[in-house]
Amino acid sequence: MNVAAILAAGLGSRFGSVLPKQFVEVLGKPILAYTLQVFQQSPDIDAIQVICQPDQRDRVAGIVRNYGFDKTRWITPGGNTCPASIRSGFYALRDALCDEDIVVLHMGVSPLVSFGDIADSIAVCREKGCCFNMHPVRICMAHGGGDGWAERDAPKEKYVELNTPWVFRYGDVYQLYRRLDGTGHALSETDYTLGLWLASGRKAWYRPGDEAGRMKITTTHDRDLFEGYLLLKRKEADHEQLSRCD
Repeated sequence: MNVAAILAAGLGSRFGSVLPKQFVEVLGKPILAYTLQVFQQSPDIDAIQVICQPDQRDRVAGIVRNYGFDKTRWITPGGNTCPASIRSGFYALRDALCDEDIVVLHMGVSPLVSFGDIADSIAVCREKGCCFNMHPVRICMAHGGGDGWAERDAPKEKYVELNTPWVFRYGDVYQLYRRLDGTGHALSETDYTLGLWLASGRKAWYRPGDEAGRMKITTTHDRDLFEGYLLLKRKEADHEQLSRCD
C-alpha cells in the first residue's frame, strides 16, 4: 500500500496570520485542499493521512468532507515541532501498515506536487529504499560568517535542494524513530527525517522534481505567487476551450 502522509500541523508563525497558512483560502479554497486534491486524484496513492494540531482536527475533517477526499483514512494529532509531528504520524500508522508499505511524506503547503513526482518517487523508493525530490540550486551561495558577512563561497554545483515528497518504506523510518527513542534522544526542531536518515548511515537517493513542485507557501508573498499561478492556469484553460469552440 502507498500512503500519503500530509503534514498540516504548522502554526504559520512566519506567515503572519492568525489562521495557520495551510487553512488560508486562495480563490475560495484552503491551501491544504489543493494539496490533498493531488493525492486524492493520484492513481499511485491508496490512502491519505493528515497530521495536524489536535485543535484543528475538526477543521481538517471539514475540508475532507466538503471536498470529497475519501482516500483520507487517518487524521493524526501532531507534535510541538515538525519533526515531532512526523514521528507521531509514523507511530500512528503502526497497526495499519506493513514494513514494506510506502509512505509519501509531503507538506500540506506545497500544493503543486505533480502526479509524475509522486509516481516516480515511489518507483525509486521501491528500488533504492528511499527517494527525495531534487531541484538544482540556481543562485550564488556562500557560507554565512555571521553579522551580515560571507565566510566563503559555496559552489552551487555541489548542492541540491531536496524537497518533498520524501518517500520511504514504512518499516525503515518506524524503526529509525524507535531506535532513537531507545537512546533517549529528544527530537529538536531541526531533527528532520532527512537528517536523521543520513546520520544513521543511509544514503539519500533523489530524482529531479518538476519545476512547479518547488513552491512551498511559507509567506504571504508565496501565497500571492500561488494565486497568480492558478489564475494563469485558468486563463490558459479558458483560451484552450475557446480555441476548440472556434
